[in-house]
Amino acid sequence: MNYRILFWWIIPLLLLTSCIQDEALNAEADIEECIVDLSILKKEPIITNDKITILVKADVDLRQQAPSFRLTPGATISPANGTVRDFTTPQTYTVISEDGFSRKTYEVAYVSSGIGSIYHFEHVKRYQDRYDIFYEMDDQGQTVMDWASGNAGYSLTGVAASPEQYPTSSLLEGKIGKGLKLVTLSTGDFGGGMGKPIAAGNLFMGEFDLGISIINPLKSLKLGMPFESTPQAIKGYFKYEAGAVYKEVNVVNPSKKDRWDVYAVFFETDKRLRYLDGTNQFTHPNIISIARIAEKDRIETNQWQTFHIPFVTKEGKVIDPQKLKNGQYSLTIVFTSSIDGDTFKGAEGSTLLIDEVELIHGDN
Repeated sequence: MNYRILFWWIIPLLLLTSCIQDEALNAEADIEECIVDLSILKKEPIITNDKITILVKADVDLRQQAPSFRLTPGATISPANGTVRDFTTPQTYTVISEDGFSRKTYEVAYVSSGIGSIYHFEHVKRYQDRYDIFYEMDDQGQTVMDWASGNAGYSLTGVAASPEQYPTSSLLEGKIGKGLKLVTLSTGDFGGGMGKPIAAGNLFMGEFDLGISIINPLKSLKLGMPFESTPQAIKGYFKYEAGAVYKEVNVVNPSKKDRWDVYAVFFETDKRLRYLDGTNQFTHPNIISIARIAEKDRIETNQWQTFHIPFVTKEGKVIDPQKLKNGQYSLTIVFTSSIDGDTFKGAEGSTLLIDEVELIHGDN
């Protein structure tokens, strides 16, 4: 009798031990967080699939920096966390998953230069051969900013077969050289089934949060990059053609026609506000000034036309020179082919072309 009781206790223990031994090791090899001295930062480190950009103040010595990283569970990194390296040029790190089969290389760049103020849209790279990413470089040839777009979200729809079929792509024949092409497109069965039938072409200064985009598209836009001058106006060239059929989600509205939008917002950052999003980009109390194209200027044209939009300071707002120097103000510039595309209102085929944009500021 005692042996039988012992048998029935041992069997579950053996099965439990077997389950523990057979549990699969983690196959992910991602950097989830970049940890550096907060006092040197202008903005939280920007982490993408294969790159980390650390925006730091101008007086930071880049020759001896030692970032640390929080990885997916069980993963390891080489060089090790806290290794002192010379970041006058970008450095690479390799992350190896817990199971040893996955390996990912990250480029880590410390950037002390500003984001610049003249944008030709000549610098374009392909993400995994799927879609275009625009970026800006300083005089030394270092990348200082990647423009953000909703292309990563659109890739989930499976509609696009090539980079040219995404809402945001490179225009081969711009006003001068290359340019920017934004098109409002159908999201196919995937997006339509979720009540999100269109995706407007967009480009903006900031980050696109893919994880939030499906749940709350307005919150997926993290608008703003540090800017250390006082913006006065934004100008550039455009062409625009509205799509033929305007829809509000899936309902045709024959009385409406699609419109495009260009705007810029300058705002103060603090512990509670690191960026703006699609819910507060015009209304947040930290906003200092806004430049937005007037309704009368949102015309259709198949010839390159100029836009010139002054910044209008909100009543009672002043700029603190010391905060400006310390990088406590941020700027975003946003272009979109459908003004209400973020709420899935617009016309498929609406096309906005942009080129040779300049941000006029206090140091010009």
